Amino acid sequence: MSKRQAVRGVKKVENVRMGKTLAVLQSLAHTLWKPKLLLLCLLVVSVSVIFTQINLQQILPISSVKIEGEFNYLDKEQLKKRAMPVVDGGFFSVNLSAVRNVLISLPWVEDVSVRRQWPDQLLVRVIEKKPVVYWGDNAVLSAKGVLFVPDKKLSENLPYLQGPDGLHKTMFQELARMQAWLLETGLHIQVMSLDERRSWTLTMTDGIELRLGREKMHQRLQRFASVYKNNFQSEMRKIKHIDMRYTNGFAVAWTEA
Repeated sequence: MSKRQAVRGVKKVENVRMGKTLAVLQSLAHTLWKPKLLLLCLLVVSVSVIFTQINLQQILPISSVKIEGEFNYLDKEQLKKRAMPVVDGGFFSVNLSAVRNVLISLPWVEDVSVRRQWPDQLLVRVIEKKPVVYWGDNAVLSAKGVLFVPDKKLSENLPYLQGPDGLHKTMFQELARMQAWLLETGLHIQVMSLDERRSWTLTMTDGIELRLGREKMHQRLQRFASVYKNNFQSEMRKIKHIDMRYTNGFAVAWTEA
């Protein structure tokens, strides 16, 4: 086959392909210009434009906030009043994080979850802090070890922790550990103190003071628990304090007769 014949063959194939493409475009153009189909296309475009202009805040506003939870210190109505000012937007656009943040910042609030309820309500689940220990003069530790200052002073009979600033978590953990070691004695810690020299002192609910010092306080407490029944139990009402800071023994201070 000569070069001229080959070139003619290629051009012929290209012309065929071009003809098919033009035929498809012409058919599509003819179809689109049919009145019914054109009307449908215009309707779809119009609806799309209108939808983008809809203000969801106006047609689906949040009208109420429902507070859920079991409270001893919080008030549902007060929580609702606190949340409503930040409920800005419609059902789909409301900022759930903003609602959560304004409530989680309250002293008695442990955790908050917020969700939408069709068609116009927010459901807010609030978990209240459970106070378990006093820290210093004004603060309280929750069951999760979170330190906070209540807006009103509590009247509950809770253990006290007294120590240097910033050591509340350490002392909270020690309270749980030491109280566990005292279970067999029936004694309960009312005050746990840690002074500037890092010396530990426990005061029981019956007023007895147990001095553990700054070293080996765990071993000393365990030694006290092991000898309590035979040496202290029957005499507790007469004891003022017990000093366990001795290597092989202890010292007892008696109350005045």
